[in-house]
Amino acid sequence: MEIIRVREKIYQRFHRPAVALGNFDGVHLGHQEILRQTVAAARLRRHDAIVYTFDPHPRVVLNKAPDIPRITTFRERADIMEYLGINVLVLAEFTLEFARQTPEEFVANILVEELGVADIFIGENYRFGKERAGTAETLKLMAPEMSYRVHVVPSVIVDDQRVSSSRIRDHLLKGEICQANRLLGREFTIEGKVVHGHHRGKLLGFPTANIKPEAKLQPPEGVYAAYCRVGTETRPAVMNIGRNPTFMDRRVSFEVHILDFSEDLYGETLKVYIVDRLRPEMTFSGPEELKDQIRKDIERCKGLLTVFPRIP
Repeated sequence: MEIIRVREKIYQRFHRPAVALGNFDGVHLGHQEILRQTVAAARLRRHDAIVYTFDPHPRVVLNKAPDIPRITTFRERADIMEYLGINVLVLAEFTLEFARQTPEEFVANILVEELGVADIFIGENYRFGKERAGTAETLKLMAPEMSYRVHVVPSVIVDDQRVSSSRIRDHLLKGEICQANRLLGREFTIEGKVVHGHHRGKLLGFPTANIKPEAKLQPPEGVYAAYCRVGTETRPAVMNIGRNPTFMDRRVSFEVHILDFSEDLYGETLKVYIVDRLRPEMTFSGPEELKDQIRKDIERCKGLLTVFPRIP
């Protein structure tokens, strides 16, 4: 998949592509439906399937909200989009000057002139242009003159509620991993390089890889059942997110114990697929009580990890 970062104008020419518009943080079930329909339309006519999105989030630039914790990193979003068949990801820099464009100017200048769009795919609640005045109706009214088609993709409903990024964030922040994963359509992931920690896990008989994750939303402190991708292999694992109160650590660490695995992983990048929360972080009287609990965590983890993660 080609990634185009845009500061002013798209100079690359496309031939009547299908374009999906949106933020797509999380690339959840609702987003996936928009992307699948975009890809299907593009393949039908043998044209490009393009995602056009912004960075940073418009609400941050317009001071409508503080920096919004991301469900996915940029790399994760791009990987999932490529997996779903998107050919081109356009990442446009969102500025105050860009925000002054009327909806009509955005359609004429960006979608039609620069992208040459043939099919536009949006969600039901998509808004664009100055003061978010543009809607699906705006796009439909301009379609005959601008020679494109508009496809409004209905929201995906789970448990009688619309699947949304805000709903997923709420579940993740509460440690409700299973609920979040159902809405994502895959496992929430944490990825990072293995760095040196306190080496306590090995001394306890349960060696861990201490990873430094990229900046994104993180679930609350606790112990989680997970899978861990090591090279080309995916292995069962237990992950601890927390401050290790038994040892009175101050900083939050991300430690992964990969079951039946003891190789040196320093410097490697690991991807952890979180399946469920086993328990909150606890304080123990000492190493022996902690070891007993770790054994219980591992046994419970084995009972939960029955299906490999839905990748990427």
